Amino acid sequence: MVEFVVTNERNHDLPCTNNPPSFSVRYQTGTGQWVTRMGEENPAPGNTTSLKPGESTATYRFITTDWAPGRYRIVSDCGISREILIRSLPSVTPTGTSCPALVNQSPYIQVNPVSDQNAGETFTISGTTNLAAGEELRYSVFAVGSTTGNITAAKLVSSTTVVSAGNCGTNTWSVYGEIQVPGDYFIGISNNANTVSAIRRFSVLPEARTTVTATLPVKTTAPGITTG
Repeated sequence: MVEFVVTNERNHDLPCTNNPPSFSVRYQTGTGQWVTRMGEENPAPGNTTSLKPGESTATYRFITTDWAPGRYRIVSDCGISREILIRSLPSVTPTGTSCPALVNQSPYIQVNPVSDQNAGETFTISGTTNLAAGEELRYSVFAVGSTTGNITAAKLVSSTTVVSAGNCGTNTWSVYGEIQVPGDYFIGISNNANTVSAIRRFSVLPEARTTVTATLPVKTTAPGITTG
């Protein structure tokens, strides 16, 4: 948008051929010729008016959307003109990080390392996969046998989760819950067809006890007794 006013900075009246004063906009072609782009090139005289010294016209506005870049001239019927230059918008280059070229990659599921957890506290196990976002995954949690160190036959929990969209073909998944009994456990996760899977061992520590601290009162000496 272009916005302007015409102000009489002379010491005498400035005559204008219309009341209120009007204007036109012209542009310069490749041959150097000025052609009217907006308004009338030679408007018929109307009721004349004049601007007194220091007086201004109302504010004029016009929009240059879709106008070709180049030199333009604003011509007021008060005998004043001013050239403006319209430039093309700079091209906008996306600033996002481009992903590396994808290569043929076998389907996979990975489980992120799981830190030691405390019994009775909710925690999250997560991982990555190149399986499609929205695909359902099945997971189970098993306790480790206390003597053999192998997975026991009894499942602690078995459920499903859904792959969430990630970046550059690496998607994510997560599950959360809590385990009441301390010990070592395995989580196994796979796709519904059980053709892609992963497993991770983790430990659950005894329930954390809240440490209560107390401040003993400072022993004071009884005030002395003076006789006399």
